[in-house]
Amino acid sequence: MKKFISLMLVLVMICTLAACGGKETEDPAATNAPVNNGAVVSNGDAAATDAPTENAAPAGEAYTFTYGGTKIAMNAEAGPIVEALGEAKKYTEEESCAFEGLDKTYYYGSFYLQTYPEGDTDYVYCLWLVDDSVETEEGIYIGASQAEVEKAYGAENFNGKNAYVVTSGDCTLTVILENGVVNSIQYNAVVN
Repeated sequence: MKKFISLMLVLVMICTLAACGGKETEDPAATNAPVNNGAVVSNGDAAATDAPTENAAPAGEAYTFTYGGTKIAMNAEAGPIVEALGEAKKYTEEESCAFEGLDKTYYYGSFYLQTYPEGDTDYVYCLWLVDDSVETEEGIYIGASQAEVEKAYGAENFNGKNAYVVTSGDCTLTVILENGVVNSIQYNAVVN
């Protein structure tokens, strides 16, 4: 359990890219909206492979997610997505060190969604799954075996230690293993 908590903290730190401090507030955009139930899925391809995997999407397509009918794409405008997802179970914001403004994190029970500011608009920066009730389109979930991950994303995407890393379009998907079992799935925007 300590390893899982430590891993989650590391993922939060990676995702925030050196956040400077924060405060917890109510999310004004998500008041009294129902939380949609569904699965996070992705449409992705193994762009880093020589041959597409069995479950690969068309070449050039970035990974996207759907939760309760709401499509989530990295670098997409966050406002309409957050509104469609409904009230977050928890919301935090931090002064961004990488961007001007506030980084915002929404917790929806099965996943976290983090945004970054650009001008007056927030964009989807990172999404990470935290339990086995959601999965990628390829069927990968917290608790899946390394063999399942390899079948979905290709052996050539294994980093030789503990993770499969696949980039497609402006999204990088990282699947981290511990003792041959998935314990973290994270989607990150590629921001120029």
